[in-house]
Amino acid sequence: MFPLNTVDTTRIPYDTAVDLSVTVSRMQWPKPDMEKAPKVIILVPDEHFPYAFAATSLVHDPIMGNLLFTPVNELASPTRQEIERLDPPGTNSVPPIIAVGPFAAQVIREIESMGYDVLHITGKNVFATAVKVAKLREQLTPESPEGPVSLFILSADNPYEGILATYYATHSGVPILLTHKDRLPRATATALQDMADKNVYIVGSKHSVSDSVAREISSIVEPPVRRIAGEDPFETSVEFSTYYDPATKLGWNRNRKGLGDAFTFGNITRWDLILAASAMAHQGKHTPLLLVEADCAPPVVLNYLQYLKPPLRMPPMPPFMHGFILGTPKIIGLTTQADIEEALKIDEQPEKKQAMHPDPDTWREETAPPEEQ
Repeated sequence: MFPLNTVDTTRIPYDTAVDLSVTVSRMQWPKPDMEKAPKVIILVPDEHFPYAFAATSLVHDPIMGNLLFTPVNELASPTRQEIERLDPPGTNSVPPIIAVGPFAAQVIREIESMGYDVLHITGKNVFATAVKVAKLREQLTPESPEGPVSLFILSADNPYEGILATYYATHSGVPILLTHKDRLPRATATALQDMADKNVYIVGSKHSVSDSVAREISSIVEPPVRRIAGEDPFETSVEFSTYYDPATKLGWNRNRKGLGDAFTFGNITRWDLILAASAMAHQGKHTPLLLVEADCAPPVVLNYLQYLKPPLRMPPMPPFMHGFILGTPKIIGLTTQADIEEALKIDEQPEKKQAMHPDPDTWREETAPPEEQ
């Protein structure tokens, strides 16, 4: 029997967002009275990714939120139990529960019957809802250098590239606004006019947010609009992990060899499981997200890990690398996990491996295996 964990990877083996979000919550706060326990529970729908995208910035201080999932028409039993276990007190500015999205009235009433006040944030569509969340985030200024001055624009049409920004949003409090690929919604355009001094970052290629939409955004806001993107979502996940803007301090800046980095690995097709673990980017290991497939860790990801990992020391000692694997072996296979383990492991240094340039703007494969040359 193959173990679910390896020396350098920890698998969180659940296949629903409800179960995985509750498990991550209990990993982070095994005792509800721990220091920095969540003050607020942020509820998001388990079937509508744009609402969850928008809500992630509320995790960061001073709200100190914890993201949990539930269906829009019922309060899932594991979610209810976790709310009761954590017993969030709320803050001076917001109540113990913030529900983001089109939740049915009976869900809100059930939470209120548990003794908790609820702030229900919803609009006529996902774009208007994201604007309301961003406005709340602006009122409750995140305690980070980049949070108050920056803004992400993500696609509401597909989650495959923009999802990378959600981990940084939980880490920093940078708010998220949404757009169609080829059309800037009115609610988003109006919000941008109100936030014209923000540094705007589009996360994803033109396949997610078109160049025409990027130009329209550039005509509204004052600072230059930046795009963070690679050739595909996997490369974009590496680009985002290495990205750093010295002017605004935005970016993971994970591009220095030997520091001992940790990452979360998510199956690109399972936005729900990825979002359910997004708080891993705020508490504990502060992990960027790297994308993989069920049966494959793409070479660009493995290559990046091989570059970052510290050299072997004798006797072996920290720093070490680590990875969190999201989902059951059907979602991310055991072979994929083993490949990630091999790339993270520092006590084996293959003579022939792919190397990467540490500069986040210029990294490229410098060598390739014979079969790829």
